[in-house]
Amino acid sequence: MNISLPGKNILITGGTGTLGSVLVTRALEEGARVFFAYHRNEEKAKALADKGAVPLQFDITDRTAVDWLKDKLKENCGNLDALVHCAGIVRDHTLQNLTADDWDKVIAVNLTAVYYLTRKLLPLLYKKENSRILFIASRVGIRGGFGEANYAASKAGLIALAKTLAAEVGRQGILVNAVTPGFMLSKMNEGLSDEIKEKNREESYLGTFSDPNEVADFMIYLLSDKVSKVTGQVFHYDSRRT
Repeated sequence: MNISLPGKNILITGGTGTLGSVLVTRALEEGARVFFAYHRNEEKAKALADKGAVPLQFDITDRTAVDWLKDKLKENCGNLDALVHCAGIVRDHTLQNLTADDWDKVIAVNLTAVYYLTRKLLPLLYKKENSRILFIASRVGIRGGFGEANYAASKAGLIALAKTLAAEVGRQGILVNAVTPGFMLSKMNEGLSDEIKEKNREESYLGTFSDPNEVADFMIYLLSDKVSKVTGQVFHYDSRRT
């Protein structure tokens, strides 16, 4: 099966993260013009820029910066074929130890920023036929997770947002879906204890972690013209019970 993204304009947030950077690279390999948003990782951003991706450094919670981003994209490409939300943070604590700042920050990055960025960029997505939006969700957004009230709530919100947005923009030809990528070893969860990491590995029916390269390949498929009749769905790319 020939899956490629020739000439497509794609914006990927969290582009220097573990999954985001792999997706940026894979999209470039398949012929897309890739813009990626990042916050601090200058070294990884330079490496991706050297491959041909266009770096856009800003804080996704800063609405003035998001307005700047829209103008920048209009100037550089005029439209978007796809918007992929990979940016996300964790600040795990049980609810009794979860500060208001921990709650606010995770919701701000993982959910509120996604709302505002998507809303601002919808006009650029309307300009292309069969454009699409992909959200990176999580199984804890469906089943919860011990010590993850803020993260789980943000991902549950993303799933609801994806399903609602799919209904609202479907007649305009925009496909909206979410992917739960499973538990992978990444910068975002590197602070977790070895015990928690091992617990997630043991929950896998295959006794393994998710592979970001494999997840990225699946996302490339969802972004390609091979998919044109699927929207409002949550794809569980996971080997654990969901």
